[in-house]
Amino acid sequence: MSAIFGIINKKQKCVDSHLVGSMLEALKHRATDGSQIVVDNNMGMGNCRLNIYPQQIYEKQPLKIGQFTITSDARIDNRQELARHFNIDNNLLNVTPDSTLILMAYQEWEDMCINHLEGEFAFAIWDEKAEKLFAATDQIGFRPLYYYDTPDAFIFCSEIKGITAIKTTPNFFNEESLIEYFYREGDWQQTFNKEILSLCGGNSLIMKEGKLSIKKYWKLEPANRYHFTKDEDWYECFKDLIYKAIEKRLNYDLPVGLTLSGGLDSGCIACVLSELLMKKNKPLYTFSSVLPSNHDTKEKDERKYIELIDKHCPNIIQTYECAPGIGIFSNLEKSFNLFESFPSSSFYMDIKLLEAAKKKGVKMLYTGFGGDFFVSWKGDSVIYELIKQGDYQSAFMLIRKFMKNDNKSFLEIFREMYASHTDVYQRLRSVIRNDLDELKRNSMRRDTNLKYSGLISNLVNEGFVAFYLNRIYNFNESQGIESEMPLFDKNIYEFLIEMPIQLFVKDGIKRNLIRRTMQGILPEEILLRKDKMPFLPGYVQRTYHDIDKLKVLCTSEKYQFVFEKYVNRDVFNFCINNISTTNISHNNEALKAARIGVVTYLLGYMDAIKYIHN
Repeated sequence: MSAIFGIINKKQKCVDSHLVGSMLEALKHRATDGSQIVVDNNMGMGNCRLNIYPQQIYEKQPLKIGQFTITSDARIDNRQELARHFNIDNNLLNVTPDSTLILMAYQEWEDMCINHLEGEFAFAIWDEKAEKLFAATDQIGFRPLYYYDTPDAFIFCSEIKGITAIKTTPNFFNEESLIEYFYREGDWQQTFNKEILSLCGGNSLIMKEGKLSIKKYWKLEPANRYHFTKDEDWYECFKDLIYKAIEKRLNYDLPVGLTLSGGLDSGCIACVLSELLMKKNKPLYTFSSVLPSNHDTKEKDERKYIELIDKHCPNIIQTYECAPGIGIFSNLEKSFNLFESFPSSSFYMDIKLLEAAKKKGVKMLYTGFGGDFFVSWKGDSVIYELIKQGDYQSAFMLIRKFMKNDNKSFLEIFREMYASHTDVYQRLRSVIRNDLDELKRNSMRRDTNLKYSGLISNLVNEGFVAFYLNRIYNFNESQGIESEMPLFDKNIYEFLIEMPIQLFVKDGIKRNLIRRTMQGILPEEILLRKDKMPFLPGYVQRTYHDIDKLKVLCTSEKYQFVFEKYVNRDVFNFCINNISTTNISHNNEALKAARIGVVTYLLGYMDAIKYIHN
């Protein structure tokens, strides 16, 4: 909803207002509904506003009350609870911005205020008497906050570009970002700029007397909240949490959109949103990636299932986007600057769908992104976990049910849902493929075979989830649209880590949890489908059309340093030469070639803008 930024001079020297102005200039695309800066001695702060909720029209940020100054990007969900504590009546609460509530909470509880806040937030509070900066992000990490620390100054901002606009040291490329991009592993507080770090979700930061300290104030872990004995009670509770997660983000007075495929995750959100909006006689704008109606390949898209959802939800206004003439290198530099990380190789469609939403005047854009990480997880490792726990009977019964449902042999199911999750299998697979890089990575990787609840907790607590949320959030906000990602809701996560894992695959049905929960809400054909496309339609064809550009990248002297330092040229060349236009739906070489091509091109771009490669 807003972008925040600021600078604290640690030597108590006055901050140059031009520096704060330069940060504002770098973030002017975020100032949809106005901006303001405040400079007071050795502190300078600013705020760029995007109004989404009614109380925001009363925002005046940065806000100073007494010795405290706050700049925040927030949606506080427990406003009523805070109002009762502070004796604020409903009429006054309606005109009380979230920034005021946060500052009141800080005045009451100081650093512990974050334990009394629910919602999405990133904020910084300057205490001029104590010469102390306190900053925090919400528990999951929806709202980004980056920082840069030197002996002379501390700088923070919602976007990396606001910091690079004024920092005086050179920009060093951080190769850790390549590990994150290719393997989804790494230190998630790192960014592509080696000197700029991210304050991950559930963390607070204090800068006092020139010293910086970071504290983990919240972790996702089981708290024994749920005690259902019947499966149906688990499903009913989960449905209630999904409805609440979607509705609390909703402003009925603004145009609301959704990026819609024909799958379970976005379909679930579409049906719930449609139901809620229809009660207010409001439309739901949906935006979907499809193939051109006259395409001449055997590839299929999601149009059939999207139309089923459209028919089921009469208030949907559908927009199809084919993105003709767009490829994997179209607007790549622009995308990198918006995402502030290496974009996915299908970023071009993200841009087209966002542009389509903007044309419809959409201010809130929902997405089902990430549902298959947790909410609609297939349950691939359930049998592995049961065997690891010694529950052989339950594991064997599940295998039998999977054999029947998937029409596979015992050995096929055992390999897929048990053996493939063991370290021995991963190492043998690497040796058989003679993949030394993969073997080395497997020897260094964290334990991905944790109990499911432990895996969720790790990915949230380490910052993996926040990393992806931040990219989408800033990308959408650059176009004056707030991203809404309810399937990452904190309350949903706290439910999932306590739920019996068998419910994900009860009766041998993959994605059983979301299928059973959404019965009577999603069309039956969507609930039962098993043929979801793994990538965007036309993806392989677009990659093949850019094959000459990929070959140039592979052979050009301009990118020689990339292959010397970061990328295996032989692997890149192999992938390029094995892009198949016959197996167009599932072509791993096309995916790998595109991803390596994106990285190679952007490393060349970063070299041109004077990023230093150690």
